[in-house]
Amino acid sequence: MTLPRTDSRFLTDDLEPSVPELAAVAAAICETTAPEGVNAGQVCDSKKVSDHHAILPTASAGKADTSVLPLGEREILRLVAGQLLRAVSDAHRYAETTVTLECGGTEFTAKGRTVLDTGWKQYLAQEKRDAALPELSEGQVLDCTEAVVKEGKTAPPKHYTEDTLLSAMENAGKDDIPDEAERKGLGTPATRAAIIEKLVAAGFVERKGKSLIPTKAGINLVTILPEPLTSPMLTAEWEQKLTEIARGGADPDTFMDGIYTMVQEIVSTYSCISEDGKKLFAPEKEVIGTCPRCGQPVYEGKNNFACSDRSCGFVLWKNDRFWTSRKKELTKKMAADLLKKGRTNVKGMWSEKKQATYDAAVILDDTGGKYINFKLEFPKRKVGADGRK
Repeated sequence: MTLPRTDSRFLTDDLEPSVPELAAVAAAICETTAPEGVNAGQVCDSKKVSDHHAILPTASAGKADTSVLPLGEREILRLVAGQLLRAVSDAHRYAETTVTLECGGTEFTAKGRTVLDTGWKQYLAQEKRDAALPELSEGQVLDCTEAVVKEGKTAPPKHYTEDTLLSAMENAGKDDIPDEAERKGLGTPATRAAIIEKLVAAGFVERKGKSLIPTKAGINLVTILPEPLTSPMLTAEWEQKLTEIARGGADPDTFMDGIYTMVQEIVSTYSCISEDGKKLFAPEKEVIGTCPRCGQPVYEGKNNFACSDRSCGFVLWKNDRFWTSRKKELTKKMAADLLKKGRTNVKGMWSEKKQATYDAAVILDDTGGKYINFKLEFPKRKVGADGRK
């Protein structure tokens, strides 16, 4: 096949004489016959070719044994060959009838098609055909033997998959971009897949099965970005100017000066992110428990477990001397127990006096002051039948 990295759908005019031969090659690949009249002119237009002409099977493919290709490669080749056959075939022609009927004061419509000329659709897999309508005349009364009212719910739009997102990137802003623009959409056929991979690697998009889901970081980033940077129009405008430069119709220095000015304006206008914007990127805090003083959530920080209400003042410090003197650190589980039950069982605490370890329950003893106090409760010793402990 020819160069695959192109989004052009036309061939250059100089290729027109070779199209009938390529159509014969394509027909052999697809194990079918070429159209009787190959319409080469409708696929050749040099003005509509950008960096490279449309993807084609090469003449050498007609001399090769394509059956030795791996299945995936063979099917891709057949797709390209089949598309060429459809592109040079006659139009698909049909007659469509639309009928408007009234029943119970409500209008209904029905459509039916009759194929007049199969045309390019002869190279498609057998598809579902619209049923032909019976002979009808205006004002005719039909008997309704059975009518059913069905209720349902519309489904929300599905998440993008790799294929649908690539298509959306190709068509982004298409309606707003001038017809004379040579390249439309976001990225190029060679870069669109790589752009998606960069978004996944950066944590802005994640894969769930076949779906691509925006992460919270991705949504937040789009929320604070300046509008010009999120519009496909910017890409289209730059691509159009670069094309003009390549053709000698524009000055590259003027183009770069325009970008320099735009960057200056964006940096000066959006150099400070609002407080609400900063909060969007604050790391999510895990709720450890409920504050015993005010009932607000308690979050884990780098050095403590603190009440979310700063005016409350309730804090459990991880490096509190109560813990460091006993060679222990206040863990998340221990803090959660203290907040929920007012106590936590700790094993292996160190006694400076006895130079030994011991187990005990640590009791939260909050008196409402600046610092939190703790008490120890030791397990009761069992007394045997002979009175020994």
